[in-house]
Amino acid sequence: MNVRAWPVVDQKWVERYRMSMVGKHVPALTLEERERELLDAVREAEVPATELFGDAGELAAEDATELATVDEAVRASLGGGLRPALREVGHTLVGIAAVAVLLVIIRHGWSVDIDIAHALVAAGVLIVFVGWVVTRALFSSGRSISAAGALVFAAAIAIAGIVAAANLGSGHIAAHNVPVPLLALVVLTPGIVALVVAGRMPQPALRESWDDARWLDRFRGGLRSRLMPAGTARGHVAEIEQALGSRRTSAYEEFGHPLALARELAAADQVARARRWWASTIAGTGAPLVIAALVLANQSWGTLTIPVAVVLAAVAALALGLGWGRRPWAKAQ
Repeated sequence: MNVRAWPVVDQKWVERYRMSMVGKHVPALTLEERERELLDAVREAEVPATELFGDAGELAAEDATELATVDEAVRASLGGGLRPALREVGHTLVGIAAVAVLLVIIRHGWSVDIDIAHALVAAGVLIVFVGWVVTRALFSSGRSISAAGALVFAAAIAIAGIVAAANLGSGHIAAHNVPVPLLALVVLTPGIVALVVAGRMPQPALRESWDDARWLDRFRGGLRSRLMPAGTARGHVAEIEQALGSRRTSAYEEFGHPLALARELAAADQVARARRWWASTIAGTGAPLVIAALVLANQSWGTLTIPVAVVLAAVAALALGLGWGRRPWAKAQ
């Protein structure tokens, strides 16, 4: 629905409502219907939306609780299809490229010689990060074997590149005095292109055609990707198999999408929730601290080494604080 369909006085209100609904896993059609209901109510009452509904953010939070679906959460997640994975790859490429360009400026100024060995090492590091994104996407979609294969493949290519760089040695210059703005354009382009393509792609639709064997395999993988204990996961799979044995309907017809059901069961499992919290908190806190330690050890940022390390330490502290506020056992009390 176009914002201009709303009265002028309410357009900022509905824009805030929409922004508050972003990431809340409400299907687009459902959100459009809800907006139409709100607009009809405003027109009928002939009063501003703020007066009729109150704060847009608070209403959005209430609506999201009622309208959000697990299917939409799966569809929008990293394992929900090519679009979310491509968006994550784009963000990764842009972030790494931006840091690399800034580092080049600090170390070499506004022009740089391109050393082949250094380029191979940088490519290897980049492959590791992209491979990690692909691995997470496959693992989140319940494809555990494919995820392991992608991780091994990415690691093998990265190691091969680093070994080649070590054998070649430094001093082999591919290009002299390359302007850093041109270099920035080259290294930022792949990530920007990935983000543009992801933004233009249609929203992925969840698969609906499943045979029972494939459904059970993805269901099992979905439970494990949500860090459910192996024994508990096997128990859920056995229950589904037993239920299917006494009915003529397919697994999808009876239980819906396998990843959606896996999310629901994992959300209700205390051990799985605790494991996900520990994993996210350790990663969010530990990664900035490790990078800060490497920056300090290598003096990577010259005169900015200490400020960069301090910022990374602050990011780690913020991640720990936010994680502590979301600890599952506190919510259970």
